[in-house]
Amino acid sequence: MKHLLHSLTFLLILFVSTLTACLWDTDTLNEEMSESPTAIHLVTGAFPRHSKAFYRWRIEDRTAKLAQGNDDPLHYDDIAVAHDKLNEQDKAIEWIKRKEEKYPGNYETYANLGTFHIHSGNFLQGIAYLEKALEINPAAHFNRERYQLYVARYLQYRTQHGQFKDGNFLLPLSRDPYLRQRNSESQDHDGKVPEKGINNFYSFIANDLADKTAKQYNPAYVQMSDEETAKAIQGILGMMRFGHHNSPILLECLADLLVPHPNDGVGNRIAARALLKASYEVEDETAREMYYEKAGRAIFHQEGVEIIPLKEAFDRELSQAEEYYAELVALEKSWIELGEDVEEKFRAKFYQRSKEDGNLAYFPVEFEQISRNSAPTGPSPPYRIFILLASLTLSVSIAGHLLPRILRSRKGNL
Repeated sequence: MKHLLHSLTFLLILFVSTLTACLWDTDTLNEEMSESPTAIHLVTGAFPRHSKAFYRWRIEDRTAKLAQGNDDPLHYDDIAVAHDKLNEQDKAIEWIKRKEEKYPGNYETYANLGTFHIHSGNFLQGIAYLEKALEINPAAHFNRERYQLYVARYLQYRTQHGQFKDGNFLLPLSRDPYLRQRNSESQDHDGKVPEKGINNFYSFIANDLADKTAKQYNPAYVQMSDEETAKAIQGILGMMRFGHHNSPILLECLADLLVPHPNDGVGNRIAARALLKASYEVEDETAREMYYEKAGRAIFHQEGVEIIPLKEAFDRELSQAEEYYAELVALEKSWIELGEDVEEKFRAKFYQRSKEDGNLAYFPVEFEQISRNSAPTGPSPPYRIFILLASLTLSVSIAGHLLPRILRSRKGNL
């Protein structure tokens, strides 16, 4: 019963909880007052998010407000986050530092600075700023911001084990960058090859939390509780919601957290979708193939689930998501051209102010149930044969027991 409650808690948090993030701007406040997208919507991209045209509009709008004397600290965050969304991290850092000069010591400033540096690949500085933010507000974003810190530390850790080459990560992160040298019969690398290290995000967190002084401690088999795993999933989903939902790194980290329990069919199928999505986002053919293989392994233990029909279903879901986002982009473009208050229009259409107001106005993707056959799954053939034989045996036994009585009864009546 306890395991069942843990599993239900895990799925409840995964699908319906409010997501939080480490980036901090006006959208963060609006999102925290509304219901949030679920994991499947974040993986497919079918959730309310702004277009590039919107972020350019926001930069102009907030810059004009500051020039008019409206020196709200949040304006600096809005401008900085907009630049980050446009992959202009240098400008994002420049603007957030302007805020720090005028309004020093704010948690939101350091949280954003840490995120910007991580997005620019400067993990050590990003980690330092995130740690500073958490010193100011240890329970920030419902105590889940620490999982962004875990991602940064994990990336730094993988960098130390040779995963970062020529300015890019060698993906998947589970890939051994020195596999060929390790398998070389000549072993001519002279000890210059670093250890493989932990190459799974779930294991990285579990090892950090584990009691390493315990007699039974084994780094290869450490586990987190379901509650801790669910919190970590929330943290990654929050980063996807307000950061880069299609980041192969975040998608891989999410999948790592979803697959430790092979009997959790829903989690494993979402993990497979996340890895398929990661395969679509990378250019390296080897990385694409490895992500596809990982997707297949994620559902390996799922009876009646195969990677090809799941991929076909996922492609249909992505098509729905693309149609939804294209409509959103067109709406924001029209609002900008008409001189409308774009943020107010967006809030009215896509954000729910309270649970009584109804559901979020995004078009949910139809999450397909994948199986080998479209018909309801029945007992397996060996099981059906067993049932048939057992029924026949029972029938013969009952007949053998009752038949003599029936015959004696009929003789008595004659």
